[in-house]
Amino acid sequence: MTAARLIAVCCLLSSSPALAQYRSAYGYTFNNPISASVNTMLWNKINAGLTYRSMLKKRGYTDAQLGKMSTEQMLAVLQGKAAASPGGAARPAAASPGGAARPAAAPATRFQPARRSLLLPAMTKSMLKDPKQQRALLEVLEKGVQEYEVNAKKSGFPHDVAGAMAFFIGASYLVYNQGRSPDDKGLDLVAGALQRTLDTPEMGRVSAADKQRFYELMVGLGTYLAVAYQQAASKGDKAQAAELRDAAGAALKGFLKIDPDKVRITAAGLELAK
Repeated sequence: MTAARLIAVCCLLSSSPALAQYRSAYGYTFNNPISASVNTMLWNKINAGLTYRSMLKKRGYTDAQLGKMSTEQMLAVLQGKAAASPGGAARPAAASPGGAARPAAAPATRFQPARRSLLLPAMTKSMLKDPKQQRALLEVLEKGVQEYEVNAKKSGFPHDVAGAMAFFIGASYLVYNQGRSPDDKGLDLVAGALQRTLDTPEMGRVSAADKQRFYELMVGLGTYLAVAYQQAASKGDKAQAAELRDAAGAALKGFLKIDPDKVRITAAGLELAK
């Protein structure tokens, strides 16, 4: 896949009409609550959270405290609807009649994976025409997903749509910032924020197969971005690196509704650039 093709894919992800075109290219239908949730409202909420975080830091809240608060909790404090004390303390698990705490339910973003890839083979076929190149790319993407899953499990996001989205954000961030990696802990906070936002009844009704396809899309594109950029950088191919940077910027600005020039991913999560 050329950088120009990747830019086109990222642009296709940026609006509802384009999603239909993207669906045709990959043979995957985005008419489910995932595509409905990953829209302007979701990313506006994240951008609003950045503003609320900045305001609460001026009131004395620490990054650790703010990292545990949802956008709604921060807004409630600012509006005086919640006690202005460090938020984010986990509520105790509900007790069963026998007195034992009930285990927390898995978030709606998590799914039970199939024994095989559901989207990656179709992705590689749509990216390249040569069968040999398709097989080589599929191997790279599948290895990328395997490595991602090992790290995701350690971070507490095994087979989780939110974790995959955060990975794609991190890969786009790295490429756009020309090799400067986002903070790992900060990226986990981003994944946690996405998980809480998408933990809805609607998301819970999405099939495991649909979640896995979207998951593979996010991790697959993130893997391609990172690997292609590393190759371009190692070869000193400035033109290719610039195209990939444009692709990453298109993803962050279009699909994710985030201006890459105005945010940083630090140990405190997403922060407005000073």
